[in-house]
Amino acid sequence: MKKFFALLLSVLLLSTLTPAALAEEEPLWTRAEGDGAYVTIRVPDPADANDLGWAKARYRAVRYADTKEPVALSSDHWQGYLFATVPAADAARPLEVFQGERFDWTDIQYQNEPMGANLLYIRGVLQGDSQGRLNLDQTLTRAEAFTLLVRLLGLEPGEDPGYADVKPSDWFYDAVSAARAAGLAAEDETFRPNDEVSRAEFTTMVYRAFRAIGWARTVEGTAADLDLTDGGSIPDWALEAYLALERCGLISTDRETQEVDPTDGVPIPEYLAEPQKGATREEVIKLLEGALRYLPVYPSQEAIELGFDQAMPVIDGSTSTYPYTTALYGRFFQNYSAHPDYPEKHSKSHASYERLIDGEADVLFAATKASSELEEQAKAAGVELEYIPIAYDAMVFFTNEENPVKGLTVAQLQDIYVRNAYDNWSQVGGPDAKLTPYCRNTDSGSHALMEAMILDGGTLSDGIAQGNVSTAMSTALTDVAAALERDPAGYAIGYSVYYYYLTAEFMMGDVTENRLHLLAVDGVTPSNETIADGSYPLSSYNYIVLRAGEPEDSPARRLADFMVSEAGQEVVVNAGFGALAK
Repeated sequence: MKKFFALLLSVLLLSTLTPAALAEEEPLWTRAEGDGAYVTIRVPDPADANDLGWAKARYRAVRYADTKEPVALSSDHWQGYLFATVPAADAARPLEVFQGERFDWTDIQYQNEPMGANLLYIRGVLQGDSQGRLNLDQTLTRAEAFTLLVRLLGLEPGEDPGYADVKPSDWFYDAVSAARAAGLAAEDETFRPNDEVSRAEFTTMVYRAFRAIGWARTVEGTAADLDLTDGGSIPDWALEAYLALERCGLISTDRETQEVDPTDGVPIPEYLAEPQKGATREEVIKLLEGALRYLPVYPSQEAIELGFDQAMPVIDGSTSTYPYTTALYGRFFQNYSAHPDYPEKHSKSHASYERLIDGEADVLFAATKASSELEEQAKAAGVELEYIPIAYDAMVFFTNEENPVKGLTVAQLQDIYVRNAYDNWSQVGGPDAKLTPYCRNTDSGSHALMEAMILDGGTLSDGIAQGNVSTAMSTALTDVAAALERDPAGYAIGYSVYYYYLTAEFMMGDVTENRLHLLAVDGVTPSNETIADGSYPLSSYNYIVLRAGEPEDSPARRLADFMVSEAGQEVVVNAGFGALAK
């Protein structure tokens, strides 16, 4: 009998049950998922990934040792382990890592195989038909879709589902019975097993399945928040699913448009949801593979030892310090951007301090200490702020690459930004060209550095503060670069933090042909060396800031201690900042 496209996801996890240990010397790490119906177990891999090579390592998977049945929800090899999510009732069964072998589908060539097809096959998710064909262009039926959902959730068959068009001899009978018993299938006279499933329907089913496990998060928003040209055509009942799954391989189609990218001359694609179209098996494979690779969040050994697998501190900070947060989560978690506590951005300097004082954040990364105003707020709230240096950074000034001026003094910078004394570069030893200074918005980390190092108790010139404000870290660079294109043309000057400048300026070729160069200050050019040894006059520390009363065993305190450790300093460097001098 022909086998339909079947996805066997015996899903994840969760319970307080303790699984049998595979090795007495190494207790297994476990984590309850969702409402406790499943448990995730970390399984040691006896093979070294470096010895295996990439081709074999990517096909490592987990199975039950007693039956050799693959665990559908198992991770890739990571840091010497794989993670398996199993029903709580199976948590005590022994698990083992095995080497999967790719399957040669009879109806497609290897180079045309959709990403994830063999990974899903090895995990028992994907089977194809009796002839070994994937039939990628065929649409999914209701029978196949509910079979997928039941196997994904590990549901057991119940009583007769009571549909006039479902018989015990049907291949999908048990799946429909399980779906009905679990309340997934509607109470109706017919099931309509051969009806086509739309993209919107399948996307919603996958979202609800992963939400039942505890992996998918609800995302607030509207259709306008989706990077989909036809997002407005998504039915209201499916919008929540699309918002949640967009970043993990959402069913979409890309098509070329008449618009051409000016950088490389390639047509710009548009992305379509096409929610009413039938979901093909190829689309199903891509969506499942994307969701399985994106949604689970697995901890590293460091995260486990620090207790961050159980609770991460709430992190905030200035926009310039956001790379710290990204680098931290990347070190501690696989698929870190799906972590429920991972902030998609920082609140900016002033607001982040207010959140720390109010208890909305546990720690923050900061380029400067709190202002006197914020210190007063903290005092009024009975909060003492603790500053722990974690890295070197510096405030830097830059101008157009064509500008022959290579440096300025602190006094000249004050003349420009406080006293508005110059409007032409000839006044500071440069060419006869318009001098246009740019500043940052007053709640930014860059402006906080400006206040501490240049303003010296003064304020920005009104002309600059009101007319030439760069509202983002990136526009601080692009605004200066664009000065050459204005009428009258001239050279601009702006400021940022050193390590952000290095990264952003490198990428500016994609934004503008105009480049920039850093200005020396008091005769010293900013560099890794001059910032670290303090010879560059605008060098400073970056801090991790927390409330002084944090207990030693709190997540915030543990994170602060980690940041000054050798491992934490590696995170600092990976984030693009200068490590503390040893």
